Amino acid sequence: MFTLHLYLARELLKTFVMTGIALTLLIVMGGGVANLFRGEGVGADEMAKIFLFLTPVAVTLVLPVAALFSAAITYGRAAADNEILACRAVGINIHRLLLSAALLGVLVTTFTYWSWNFMIPNLSKQIKDLSRQDLLSIVKGEFDKAKHLSFGKFRLMADNCSMLDPEDVSQDLPEGHQYLRLTGVSFIEVEDDEPIRYGTADETIIDFDNSESTPRVTVDLQSVRSFDSLRWQEYELKHQVLGPFSIPMPVRYRTKFENLERLRYYTRNPEAIPEVEDRLFGLKRDMLLHFLANDIKGTLANVPAYVLTSPKTRFEISALYSRTDQYDGRPELSQVTVIETRGAEKRSMSANLAKFELKSSLDRHNPVIVVELSGQVEIKSLPFREGGRIVRKERESLDPVHVMDQPGLRDKIKAFDFLTLLDTDYQMALPKRQTHLRDKLIKRLAKFKAEVRGEIHFRASYSLCSIAVVLFGAILGIIVRGGQVLTAFGISCVPMVFVVVASIVGRNLADRPDYALLSVTVMWGSALFMYLVTGVVAMRILKR
Repeated sequence: MFTLHLYLARELLKTFVMTGIALTLLIVMGGGVANLFRGEGVGADEMAKIFLFLTPVAVTLVLPVAALFSAAITYGRAAADNEILACRAVGINIHRLLLSAALLGVLVTTFTYWSWNFMIPNLSKQIKDLSRQDLLSIVKGEFDKAKHLSFGKFRLMADNCSMLDPEDVSQDLPEGHQYLRLTGVSFIEVEDDEPIRYGTADETIIDFDNSESTPRVTVDLQSVRSFDSLRWQEYELKHQVLGPFSIPMPVRYRTKFENLERLRYYTRNPEAIPEVEDRLFGLKRDMLLHFLANDIKGTLANVPAYVLTSPKTRFEISALYSRTDQYDGRPELSQVTVIETRGAEKRSMSANLAKFELKSSLDRHNPVIVVELSGQVEIKSLPFREGGRIVRKERESLDPVHVMDQPGLRDKIKAFDFLTLLDTDYQMALPKRQTHLRDKLIKRLAKFKAEVRGEIHFRASYSLCSIAVVLFGAILGIIVRGGQVLTAFGISCVPMVFVVVASIVGRNLADRPDYALLSVTVMWGSALFMYLVTGVVAMRILKR
């Protein structure tokens, strides 16, 4: 029996290897696997490396088919040459001859499961890192071609673009930052496909933050001159910060490219799923505005002025009336007086209305508070002397101050556990916008949790089917025999196609939390069906 199994194994492996190589070359050179990765904008050298990475992925996809074809051809030829008949004539149980096919199936199952859970995720990470490293060059190339780039609502063009050494920008920034310097910048702000603001900037620094799973870009426009076409007003600003914006990578993040260890971690900590993490950060930003409104309201109820500080400036803001926008929780003050202290200099500002907003800064976790005064704004130096100069404006914005520079506000933010927002039983009175974002995030969280669970079950059930598939092909090869081996291969592909389709349908159903149980049933049910069909054919038809 050892000699017989060794003979069958040799024939199986020979056909298996040749078929696997042929199918791998066909898929890789045809670009089918490359479509799994979006490589637009990646250079020729990088694309060559990507194809080298993709070859093991293609091998993983074709192995079950190659093993099925090898089993059908090998056992079909043995049956056609009456080798199977000779074995039965000497009293060998025909089922024992299937041991070599079963071992090949175990090999394919083990490799497929290991590849889906470890090798492919690792290759995906390497490809993503490769495209991330080339991101700066891609953006620079677009500017060099005199093409505009979109950052949120803004469209930017530049006369000159050059790379900067991170140490030339700041010594305190963490690793993972890259910079571009633009000169001769012009920009347009678009809303609903209509330009609403035009402007220029003497210099612009673009900060690429690669420290997180999703790269982000922040644009710092310097010495800005812009024209608001809606209000017919001109503005001059020393700095205007855009972003941070998430950058869609040439290789997109997909849950199916995470390794098994990471997927299990996501089932225990769903808030760490990149899509959930990004949306949770957005909700945190909106919650900061809610905390700011409550802090202003609580302070003004007990003391006459609300204080905002920065390393160089202090603002004492007092008002007769205060209100909070019911939609987004933005605080507004009426009949406002502001005392600004900047070193030894003081000045007073009064206005009918003061609006508080949060704007992005270079540190995405520490936005700035911008206060805009409007309606009969009067500015005068302190102490004010009779006959002194009073400047009157329609609008005036205070210098931005960082949220985390405000001691009371910072303590409240750090004491709050934002993960409680993901608990459906947690009750908190929130403005309409924050309530909508929270409800939407909870639904997204349930969806991604179901997707992660579905991916784990898909990999296990799909890989386990390889044993039954290979055995089924070998059995049909014996039954059909002779010149009909290809017919045996074609027939054995039918249940395999059913398993593949059922597994994909089950995984897609897993994206919908309401169908989580049904998705698992479909995936494992298809695997069980494959084994039942193989067992029935082996015990009923092959035995005869």
